[in-house]
Amino acid sequence: MDSPTILRWLQLVLAFGSAFIIVYKSVPVLIKVAYLKDLYDKPDGDRKVHTRYIPTLGGVAIFIAIALGFLFSGYAGLESWSPYLLGSLIGLFFCGLKDDLVGLSPAKKLMTEFVMVSIILLGASLTITDIGGVLGVSDIPVWIGFPLSLFTMIVIINAYNLIDGIDGLAGGIGAISSFAFGIGFLIANEVTLAVLAFMITTVLVAYLIHNFHPANIFMGDTGSLVVGFILGFLVLNFVPLSNTSSFSEVFGNSSPILPVAFLALPLYDTIRSFIRRVRRGESPFSADSDHIHHTLLKMGWGQKRTVLYLYAAALVLIITGFITSSMNVNISLAIILMTTILVFPTNGLKRKMAKKIGIDIEAIFRSDRDAQLYQHLEEAKEKTRKRKGVLKTRV
Repeated sequence: MDSPTILRWLQLVLAFGSAFIIVYKSVPVLIKVAYLKDLYDKPDGDRKVHTRYIPTLGGVAIFIAIALGFLFSGYAGLESWSPYLLGSLIGLFFCGLKDDLVGLSPAKKLMTEFVMVSIILLGASLTITDIGGVLGVSDIPVWIGFPLSLFTMIVIINAYNLIDGIDGLAGGIGAISSFAFGIGFLIANEVTLAVLAFMITTVLVAYLIHNFHPANIFMGDTGSLVVGFILGFLVLNFVPLSNTSSFSEVFGNSSPILPVAFLALPLYDTIRSFIRRVRRGESPFSADSDHIHHTLLKMGWGQKRTVLYLYAAALVLIITGFITSSMNVNISLAIILMTTILVFPTNGLKRKMAKKIGIDIEAIFRSDRDAQLYQHLEEAKEKTRKRKGVLKTRV
């Protein structure tokens, strides 16, 4: 190994190490600032699971660590899209920070996402033009590809934001997903994108030290918008990888469908929540407590068991995607979708079928203590909702 190669590896080690240390060391400082300035995510007795005041400034550490770590790596300067990526992240960082500190209307937040995503798509000339025969579609004209790319990134950003509901979930799923992306990019010899993906993994692992149950800090919208944006950016760069020989030799033509496996939890949870809300006659964009993690908590699993199960399920889907990658893309996609429905809660159908053959799925991981705690929390939420209803009636 020659000297330039050794120095390159040393720079990478220092970059990843710096990113990890920035998060690990800065989070305690941010927690102190939150206590001094009264910047907490406070229990609402309704949708929120936590019962303590938790700071929401974790996204500040996440953004700084990702930005500096990527710049320190030496690879950021090799790509023409890097300034547009960092500029868009800065815009989303301040959007999320404002929402965490003083609140921001959904319309303004969505508009900011629209502008920042448009900047990276135009600046990086990043548009989906080929989805490799998925559902019989291959070539896509630019006039369809650009809005499709825009829609894809915005969906991923908001889907990732929606799973940030219990301790350690968003951080862990983000780390697992980004690591899977990193493997794909590394095999395709897209080193810069691999470094960016692995940087996300490193930063989120450091964040999880402070966020795993019982959490001391949340990433807030500041963190979820930044991480979700980068995951969306990685997806759009991943889709055309089947055109590279090094990738296709290992994973065939699967690059358009592997991201579905990597991000199965946030995507499935978003679709599931939208369908349930529409069935109830509510707006699909309304907030509720019917997400996948809420369902598992209502089964009495507890936060730690719920998160560990969802980690395992996410890994199963990623492995399924890799194993089936040599198959026809539509068959592989069908297997991924069926596995997703199998491992994640639906509407109680699997539980009812299992009970008929004598298996109580809800009791497998249930802890009596966790079930009692969650029951007490649900009762408190119900009392709060009734009290709010009485107050509205009086007004």
